[in-house]
Amino acid sequence: MQVRKFEAKTIKEAIEMVKYHLGPEAIILSAKDNARNFGLMGESSVEVTAAISDAKLNQKKFAEKKLNSRSRQRYVESSAKMQKEYIEKAQTKPMPIPVEAIEEVEPVEKRSWKGITPARYIDIADSGEISKNNTRNDENIIKLQDEIRHLRGLLNKFQSVPQNFVSSHPGADEGLPYELSFAFQKLLDAGVSHKNIVEIMRAANIALPNEHKKKRAFVDGWVIKYMLDRLQVVDKPLKNKFHIFLGPTGQGKTSTIVKIACQLALKEKKRIIILSGDQIKVGATDQLKIYAQILNVPCGVIANSQDWVNANELFTQVDHVLFDTPGMNLKNPQDVDKLRSVLPPRASEMDMHYVQSIMVRDQDAFEVAERFKTVGFKDVIFTRLDEAVQHGIIYNFQKQFNVPLHSFGIGSAIPEDFEFATKERVVDLIFNLSKIKKERGIL
Repeated sequence: MQVRKFEAKTIKEAIEMVKYHLGPEAIILSAKDNARNFGLMGESSVEVTAAISDAKLNQKKFAEKKLNSRSRQRYVESSAKMQKEYIEKAQTKPMPIPVEAIEEVEPVEKRSWKGITPARYIDIADSGEISKNNTRNDENIIKLQDEIRHLRGLLNKFQSVPQNFVSSHPGADEGLPYELSFAFQKLLDAGVSHKNIVEIMRAANIALPNEHKKKRAFVDGWVIKYMLDRLQVVDKPLKNKFHIFLGPTGQGKTSTIVKIACQLALKEKKRIIILSGDQIKVGATDQLKIYAQILNVPCGVIANSQDWVNANELFTQVDHVLFDTPGMNLKNPQDVDKLRSVLPPRASEMDMHYVQSIMVRDQDAFEVAERFKTVGFKDVIFTRLDEAVQHGIIYNFQKQFNVPLHSFGIGSAIPEDFEFATKERVVDLIFNLSKIKKERGIL
């Protein structure tokens, strides 16, 4: 009895190794997952223990010795059932012919030629028997020719199939090797734009040695470091006094202001005032007033730029001013003018935060944000992170507008579901690192 262990990255690869080394009749005794290391450079594998009798193993080796190189390749790629059939056939020995079954042939010189009658060639050629045989042979040749023509037609049709019907690995159209295709697909599934993926993977293709490209852990580690080096976050997100929150309706501005107000008033014990300029959305100002009462902080309404001047004395009594602007899409110049009319006189010198829901297509988000750039914003706050399965828009938005990340809204609970942005958190969201660690029992 032969008992051996085989280790591979997947159970499928391990079973193939068992079939190759021990044959199709090997018995699987056990299979288990191995997790050698944790972290970005860790790898996991599958270990399979299999057994085969010595007799069966010898039969396999005997059968394989009879194969040439081409037949051996077909044998290796065939199913276990076909391999077993071949091995069994290879063991069968040809039956010997008994001596008594062999008939003695009379020597030519002793044969009788009396039954042979002379005939002219023309008579033989015209005989019905010959003519019938010739006709049958001709029919077989015609059938064979038809089959050949049919096969040629199929071959020509196959050769005429456009190349775009032939499947290729992700990134092949950009000249990227197969070894990087898994990382290309991973970023694509995470919502990172095709343009940004190509930029990342081309840099990886140049920087990584060929032997490292074949190891997924090395590729993932390099891509993560590349993204960390290029992500930007606000160093001190609540350092300044005035904070103005911009963005279209339905993006979570009001909820974000309440969460930041809780952070300042409850955790940092700061004196704050909440102001609202949103007279478009029904209930927006009332919602802020309710939370202001809960936090025991003042709340007011700004209708025009003159109201800012009138409130100057009040501003001297607080540490921070939080201002909720009207939710608008700025589709025309009148909307831009209306928004500017409620902003403070020196708004460009204040912290202006653009609030963006992550549950929006990149193109739609970019189009609206481009309009708000005419008003100006210094950083971006992403909301509804808990609802999304793709977080690539965070990286895409920053690359598009070159502004740092301020903070994240990660749920509807106030004030718990809020956190300031970090580079590591963005990478964690894109690569699902926390989920992977949780599945492996690290968290």
